[in-house]
Amino acid sequence: MESNFQTPPKGLICPLITPFKKGSGLDISALETLIRHVGPHVSGVLLGDLMYGEGEVLTKKTRLDLFSGALETIPGDLPVFIAVTCQSREETTEILEQTEAFLRRTAYPGPIFWLDDPIYYHSNRGLPQWYQSILLKTGFPIVLANRPELIHERKQFVKHKNIRTHVLKRLIDLNQIVGLAFRGSLKRSINYRKAVAGRRDFRFYDADERSFIRQPSAHGVLAGGANLFTRAWRSVTDACLNIYDVEFQYRDYRHQMLETAGMLETCRALYVHNPPAILKRMLHIAGILPDDEVAPGTPALTTEEHRGIEDFCLKYDLA
Repeated sequence: MESNFQTPPKGLICPLITPFKKGSGLDISALETLIRHVGPHVSGVLLGDLMYGEGEVLTKKTRLDLFSGALETIPGDLPVFIAVTCQSREETTEILEQTEAFLRRTAYPGPIFWLDDPIYYHSNRGLPQWYQSILLKTGFPIVLANRPELIHERKQFVKHKNIRTHVLKRLIDLNQIVGLAFRGSLKRSINYRKAVAGRRDFRFYDADERSFIRQPSAHGVLAGGANLFTRAWRSVTDACLNIYDVEFQYRDYRHQMLETAGMLETCRALYVHNPPAILKRMLHIAGILPDDEVAPGTPALTTEEHRGIEDFCLKYDLA
């Protein structure tokens, strides 16, 4: 079975951080700089992500301003994923409809995909029926996300923090759902891949950079570290997705990829517990962003995090 909708790209997807000016809101100029830095080396960008783009704490107006500002800058052929997950079903529907209305007016020429973490605001019970109603409101395809740590922070006492496998099997019968960004155990990953095996066009992305480097999925990765190390992440992603290429016959190439992957893993371990604040600080030190301001509600850097950032930047000559 195949979908009649646009197939998401393979490769490196960068969930963009959301730049702010100190005390004055979204920094569109810095966003444009970041897009120019990232855009030439990725297969797609993700806007307003809950984990990296501070989507959990952004106001609806800020999210809409972010989407419109980015789409006016992003090259027209670059696939764009837009995170629409909100605190409730009603808010999620509202931001999806308002963003879609903007997209219809501007006619962005590149591929557009919604990205949604459904268990953030909805239980497994009735989820296929919920998406049936949502898909009546949009003409764009949807990529699901399964990231249980986000659900744990929001719903600590909920039994199921993942999309259940039998629910996923029903969801992929909706051909407007075209992919899944996954974080979780290897066992669940295997079960999910079996569940979507009947959809040859379905994209399965790793939403955990460490898992991708160690045992890559077939289609790509959502890598927050690509905000900073875009070229390095592109080379590692290409290597992971093309492991039988002739270049792997050469010891120097393999050694170079292992060194690069090791550096990216060290970086990931540094930012994993507070991605927006740490990545913004590193981007500021590297001269890519003029500021490292975070949104209200995002945790500030600790003394230990500041020290880790300084040590990393000195070691890899980012300053």
